[in-house]
Amino acid sequence: MLVSQEKLRSTYRKVKQIKEHMKAYSLAPDRAKLSVEDLQWCISDFYGVTIEKIEVDFEGDTLRGLIERYESSARILVRAGQGEEWMRFTTVKELCHILIDEREDWSPAGHDTIDSMLLEDFLDEHETEETAKARKLAAASAQSEKLAVIAATELMYPHEYREADVRSIAEGKTTLKAIALHFHVPVYVVGSAHHPGRMELARKGWQLANS
Repeated sequence: MLVSQEKLRSTYRKVKQIKEHMKAYSLAPDRAKLSVEDLQWCISDFYGVTIEKIEVDFEGDTLRGLIERYESSARILVRAGQGEEWMRFTTVKELCHILIDEREDWSPAGHDTIDSMLLEDFLDEHETEETAKARKLAAASAQSEKLAVIAATELMYPHEYREADVRSIAEGKTTLKAIALHFHVPVYVVGSAHHPGRMELARKGWQLANS
């Protein structure tokens, strides 16, 4: 899925802003393990949004969490029982929706958004007005979700560590699991961050944010 350059620039600039805000107000902003509570406070303070986090029990292997957005508040629902690292990453990813999403990115109906993303694979050139609308919603939702994952990864496993970590793995000095334990993130997140395409995307994002 393609991500617009302007959305990428905006995402990395907002990540940069919140990192600077955390550095100014957090007691230990440079520690390897990101404080989810500090991030929540900084986003709440920066945007003037009241944020509530709730751990809930629901079935499913794909959906790990979701966010409900209101005018000046947000409620984050995180699936219980998925392990500490995934619960941390899921919470940060949902917090990143508050950080990076614009009002036009808000979906008024989460269930319909999921349905529209499933519809995207089945649309053809004879689509109706209704299915065309669903396709556009699916594209916007997918882009928002991808950017939230990128932002969460940058906050929990910053880009500046990755090139050295990739070299260390190649030299047999460390492993994906060891890096994941150090930063308290899922192993999958570290592996995804090391993908050459993701590495290049991160370099591009920071170049845009700093230009």
